[in-house]
Amino acid sequence: MSANEKFLDILVPRRKEASVFQYMTRPWNPQKTFNLDQHYSPTKIKAAAANSVYIDAILEAESANTGVCKKKLKKEILKYLDEMGMEKKQCVIRWMGTCFLKVASMMKIGIFVNETAALKMRSVMGNNPLLLLPTHRSYADFCLLTYFCYHYDMDFPAVAAGMDFYSMAVVGRCMRDTCAFYIRRSLVGQGLYAATLKQYVRTLVAKHCAPIEFFLEGTRSRSNKTLPPKYGMLSMSLMPLFAGEVPDVTVVPVNISYDRLVEHSLFAYEHLGVPKPKESTGGLLKALKSLNEHFGNIYINLGEPLSVKEFLHSSEAHPKDLLKPTDLQQLTPEQFSFVQDIANHVADLQQKCTVVTISYLVALVLMQSIIKNTALTFEEVLEEVEWVIKVLRQLGASVFENDVKSSVERILIVHSKMMKLDKDNKLKLISSMPMDISSEVQRKMKGHILAAETMINAVPVIQVQLYVNPVLLYLAPAAVVTLVVSRGHATHESLTADYHCIRKMLRHELFHLEKHEDEVLKQTLQYCLDNGVIAESNGTFVLGRDEKLQYFLKWSIWAPLLTIVKCAETLLEHNKCEHKQALKLIQERVESSQCHPYCLSLEATANCLQGLVLAGALEKGKTNENVTYQVIPATMGHCHRLVKSVLPAIQVDFGKSNSVILDQRKLTSRL
Repeated sequence: MSANEKFLDILVPRRKEASVFQYMTRPWNPQKTFNLDQHYSPTKIKAAAANSVYIDAILEAESANTGVCKKKLKKEILKYLDEMGMEKKQCVIRWMGTCFLKVASMMKIGIFVNETAALKMRSVMGNNPLLLLPTHRSYADFCLLTYFCYHYDMDFPAVAAGMDFYSMAVVGRCMRDTCAFYIRRSLVGQGLYAATLKQYVRTLVAKHCAPIEFFLEGTRSRSNKTLPPKYGMLSMSLMPLFAGEVPDVTVVPVNISYDRLVEHSLFAYEHLGVPKPKESTGGLLKALKSLNEHFGNIYINLGEPLSVKEFLHSSEAHPKDLLKPTDLQQLTPEQFSFVQDIANHVADLQQKCTVVTISYLVALVLMQSIIKNTALTFEEVLEEVEWVIKVLRQLGASVFENDVKSSVERILIVHSKMMKLDKDNKLKLISSMPMDISSEVQRKMKGHILAAETMINAVPVIQVQLYVNPVLLYLAPAAVVTLVVSRGHATHESLTADYHCIRKMLRHELFHLEKHEDEVLKQTLQYCLDNGVIAESNGTFVLGRDEKLQYFLKWSIWAPLLTIVKCAETLLEHNKCEHKQALKLIQERVESSQCHPYCLSLEATANCLQGLVLAGALEKGKTNENVTYQVIPATMGHCHRLVKSVLPAIQVDFGKSNSVILDQRKLTSRL
């Protein structure tokens, strides 16, 4: 971690002050993101969108096509704007802030912010719109950045929220009153709604004096790692710049890292195909009862503010005249290509802002312990955590850790339902209890109906994997190099070819920018040579002397590589398959082969299928709104042979016979 980065717990002052209410009702004059000559209230923003030249042109075209009069269509536009439009009520904001601080106190959390980066963001505000683009790992993300802005005296961001919250009694209204605007997840077949949303977001960016916040991934990442970005919201948000309505747009990538995800148990079941429960106010109130536990720390790290105008001018692929203003300008193919470039770039910056928490470190040590089937004493865990910190820092990771012993002791309390020290002071993973899945839920299961024992064994391992995943971006390049070289002598040319092919297949599962891969490989080779992972002999690469580091790297990407193998084997048997059917068949194959439980993840499987599409092994098509895959036999065969040739020879029983896993059923029966 850079010496200039200073992480401070912004909740410390609230714990010292006697009255949270007093703090939340203090005089508050926030700094504006964008200084405008005229102030636009939420109501005026909706009116400006409704009365725009673009909407008028859309009404003319729609009226001509359907025969419906413009006045009637305009009413529909106004209804959509009322549905999506945000409000800003100071009294509700203060009340919600008080509730947030009370809940934070109940959950015993700390919110650590990179204050240097936060103050830098404040210093660039004022001249143009600002987009806050955070990672999305939890529903708590919505509250965190709003409170962050209040703490640093910045105006509240207008936050894009899904319609799931719209229908929640009380909560939906409160979110709207605290600057949330609602968007439907699908715009297919909703031309008038899509046009209204585009114009509302465009007006919001151009005329709102506060940040605009949305999640590039479009949904929570159930895997706790970066998903490939969606481009829709960013496309709409950059239109004012393309049309010359604003001088520039500043983008701030934000990474939010959790010691403990509130939803990690639900996420584990969702990976296995159990449908997520519908959001409801009753469900929220029920969940509040379980929040009176230790949830550890949350880390908010902001990347360097990015000027979109400068990024545009520095891109050779995009001519400078894209900023030419036109009243009815809509996104051109060249501009959409630019949007894709900047979205991918921002997602990469978000990853690089990852703060490696003590949860991630202990999860790495525990997962290796499970794979080796060797339980570690508390002292051995501390030694391994210290070693992992050294490895990750050499690979460029930001590790927020000073006192390992006290942090491990703290995190064992935070994750007391997932791991514990047994009577011999050895760290064990606690198995899950059988889950009673109703017949109704079974009908809604997205994948293969897994056996009860499979789920009992899989859920706790997947939960640990959720805290391993964010660190894989640092380990994956060196892991691929290690596995390719471990097959035998490798020339630079063969290593480069196999490295790029494997990384392409992993691009969706382990997100990275392909255009940077040559430089990443160069740096990775140097790291591996310097640290004894590989050695050079007579112009070829061979394995080096550091067997411990080699093993650590090999198992780190074992699960995603094994998932690719299972995907390839399944689809080679079926040649052509619909996406949903492919997920079920692959999950069934994984269950029968008793491999790494994370290979049962439907998200990981879908990502690996996308990787095989990128590699040219699958051709993706769409029929009647169903995605289908057509196998390209020669390419698929090559991909299968390549990945299988580097797959580490690891055999693990993830069930009750594993000495690192405590069978909770036996513990309960003894009690």
